Amino acid sequence: MRKALKLALEKEQIEFKNSRKEIDAFEIHLFGDERDDFSLYPLIEKPLTTIHYALWRSDILDIAAEFESDYTRKVFDLAKKADCGIVLHAESRSFNIYNKPEVEAFCKFAKEEGVKLHIENCYRNNGAIEALEIMDYIRHRVDKERVYPLLDICHLMMSEMSFKYDELSIPKAIEAYKSNNFKIHLNDCIGSGEKETGGIHGTNFSRNQYLLNNILWKLFNLEKEGYEADLILEVEEKDYVHVPEALELAANIDRFWKTY
Repeated sequence: MRKALKLALEKEQIEFKNSRKEIDAFEIHLFGDERDDFSLYPLIEKPLTTIHYALWRSDILDIAAEFESDYTRKVFDLAKKADCGIVLHAESRSFNIYNKPEVEAFCKFAKEEGVKLHIENCYRNNGAIEALEIMDYIRHRVDKERVYPLLDICHLMMSEMSFKYDELSIPKAIEAYKSNNFKIHLNDCIGSGEKETGGIHGTNFSRNQYLLNNILWKLFNLEKEGYEADLILEVEEKDYVHVPEALELAANIDRFWKTY
């Protein structure tokens, strides 16, 4: 089990987060514009678990619409250089991927490039089950050994609580999403996770130690079966250079893990 921290391609972030011994790896989170300085990659001293496509256009249909752009070329080249996968969202619009020419063209491109893809569950009008179906569609068009599901705990909880679907429980979702390239966005939400209801996306589990313990216990037992997870820590921070909330979550993970 590795603990990975979110990292922007910004020199100050890279220098500070390289120094944190609590963290084993990074997930690069892209802005999607000129702030993404791909030339800074050699400064990163820890392995990359994943590269998250720019959040405001991270749905599969978004990248299918721009995969021939210079920007996407840089993202794919970095993923190959770092030998890590690219995170894409299976949002509600992803229900429209089936038999679309642009999606078929993107899948062909991804197959030819040989880059790994991680399809993340989102929560608006779909959930963990639907995301697995979308992932499976992409997998059969790219490569079964290069397309994997990525489980976002907070999105799962928002799907359950905010939209009242008959969704997978957290332990069942972890079981359904396990793979030989197992990635989890580890975060919590308060209330529904929706801003309108006072929810917060991405807390450090300080309010819900019981849930964190249950998640880690499930992962500990999966390791006995040969499934090792990368836990990508997602928390709200006032300052994403210095990240006290993420470091507290890392410490809580270590504290529980040592007791098993």
